Amino acid sequence: MPGRAEVHFHALPGVDDGPATLEETIALTKLALEDGTLTIVATPHVCDIDVAELDERVREVRAEFARERLRVELIGGGETAADDVARLSQEELETVAQGPEGARWVLLESPHNGAAEAFTSAADELRARGFGVVIAHPERSAAIEHGRSGVIERELALGSWLQVNGMSVLGRYGDTVREAALQLLANEEHVVLASDAHSPTRPPCLSDAIRRARSEGVPAERLRIAGDIGPLALLRRGFQSTVTPSLGARRLDRVR
Repeated sequence: MPGRAEVHFHALPGVDDGPATLEETIALTKLALEDGTLTIVATPHVCDIDVAELDERVREVRAEFARERLRVELIGGGETAADDVARLSQEELETVAQGPEGARWVLLESPHNGAAEAFTSAADELRARGFGVVIAHPERSAAIEHGRSGVIERELALGSWLQVNGMSVLGRYGDTVREAALQLLANEEHVVLASDAHSPTRPPCLSDAIRRARSEGVPAERLRIAGDIGPLALLRRGFQSTVTPSLGARRLDRVR
């Protein structure tokens, strides 16, 4: 196994509510490396960064990784909110998207404060513009019933993936969110785990989350896909969503 991949990780210093300094970035990265992670997608909140500066900021952090001899691959990306999508150019979306040509996807933040309609519109726009959708931490969103609403049913039917936070599994956000995270991991095919790391109080936690989920009864095979195989497959192979809703059978092609 070539190490794990973190597809949601606030790694860039001084950008958003993630690490304030380069030293904090290095500390978080060392924790991720100790946890078995060898690939990190830096996902700053897109609203907090000039996307044109993303590549340069990533290069600066990579240079520090080299000086520190940290053997971690850092990839530039972003966490895109629903109201970011319409204002981003196609080139900007390509900059924050992941995956190979023809199968690229965007990390779309789950809605807050009852904004489910705007979220659905943004997801549809991403598909219309040629991108798959990975929904960040749906278990944390009351607006979509913590991942249980018809919004998520529709997204799964359209081929979207879900990204569950490790800290949700560990109970950081309360029992409702923890139970929702465990249910999504146990019952959904297209789900991956990520730390959504921000700081020493929100650190990398994939191994702890996997152990906790296993102790709570999530099948080992589900966790193997969600924690180990799925994130790397999303980065290397990507996926395509369906542009026109087809709410019959979900796409259940497993990642192997």
